Amino acid sequence: MIGLLGLNHKTAPIKVREKFVFCEEDVKRFVPQLIDAGINGAIVVSTCNRTEIYFDYPEKDIFDCTSTLAKMLFDWRKADKSVGAHFYHKFQDEASQHLFRVASGLDSMALGEYQIVGQLKDAFAIADKYELHTPTLIRLFNKAFEAGKKVRTETALSKGAVSISYAAVELANKKLHNLSSHPTLLLGAGQTGELTLQNLLKKGCNQFTIINRTAAKAQELAKRYKGVAREFSELQNELVHNDIVVTSTASKKPLITKEMVELVMIERQHKPMFFVDLSVPHNVAPNVAEIENVFVNDIDDLNAVVDKTFDIRKGEIEKAEAIIAEFVTDFSDWQHTRNLTTTFQSISDNFKKINEAELEGFIKRQSKDNTDEASMYADHITNKFIRLMIKNVKSITDNGRKKEYIELVNDLFKLAP
Repeated sequence: MIGLLGLNHKTAPIKVREKFVFCEEDVKRFVPQLIDAGINGAIVVSTCNRTEIYFDYPEKDIFDCTSTLAKMLFDWRKADKSVGAHFYHKFQDEASQHLFRVASGLDSMALGEYQIVGQLKDAFAIADKYELHTPTLIRLFNKAFEAGKKVRTETALSKGAVSISYAAVELANKKLHNLSSHPTLLLGAGQTGELTLQNLLKKGCNQFTIINRTAAKAQELAKRYKGVAREFSELQNELVHNDIVVTSTASKKPLITKEMVELVMIERQHKPMFFVDLSVPHNVAPNVAEIENVFVNDIDDLNAVVDKTFDIRKGEIEKAEAIIAEFVTDFSDWQHTRNLTTTFQSISDNFKKINEAELEGFIKRQSKDNTDEASMYADHITNKFIRLMIKNVKSITDNGRKKEYIELVNDLFKLAP
């Protein structure tokens, strides 16, 4: 059985979301605690817009599992239980539908964006690396990747879609107009940082500097796009020389503080600065916005830019939802059919026992020449009856959904004659 506990940009502001961001080390430490508590396995998806824990649980323990997971998560982050109001709980078809919508870009802040696919694959890879998932979760995520690919292939949902990086650059361009005349600092050289840089270049920005904690990554990115890389220790000095600052690092604490920017603004003679913080948790301390001539926008401020492109693609949502519904049904059928594994094995074992017992007596009455043919015929008729019984059991139990019928069939084939 699968469940989901999560929150996203629709249910929680950034000040709540940033409390529940998971890095790889967090996943490595936290999920084994869930497994020790009785949950079979889990995959944690953590991005700037969402933290979602997809988990596999024993059916009989559904309520215990969900309450235990929520309590452990809130204790882990030292969060008051009142934050629970921002979380959603989903189970079975509702949980798989949600993940398939996420993988298709339907649940993103920027409708149809593709970056989420890479983030889901990263989450899956971490669970795989530490063996934290289960066969059910593996199947669930593989189906999510298939669903996302089919939606993007067979609909125009992603046509004209914008990314958060694009929205950030559009916002900067709207505020400052001519980006080519404003030197820009990128703090962070990951995927989001590179996408932001690509959009800056399209808008004519040709003066940019890259800083990253791992200097080699900053240097490699700067070389590829013909920019300048600086050491992390030079951050404050670079703030003095750049009008636009875009941050996208995984730091759990603000890298740019109010005190730092106050000193920078003195050196800049209070020339305006524009910050776009794409990080969760914040890379720019919220109180930096209190400084005169300093403008700070975080990821939640980008909705207005993103919403402008929504109308172009909203007609494709219905097509995408129809595709997702097919995948939900397919995954549900697979999951319920797994309930019949024991039943099918029982049917097979019993028919084979009957065959062996009857064949043994038959062979004793036959000549040696007929023995091989009799054995082949017995195997053939046994397998034919097994396939017929399995087909009928699937039909009667609605592919494993009618559990009272499964119990009846199990009782019927419990003992061989």
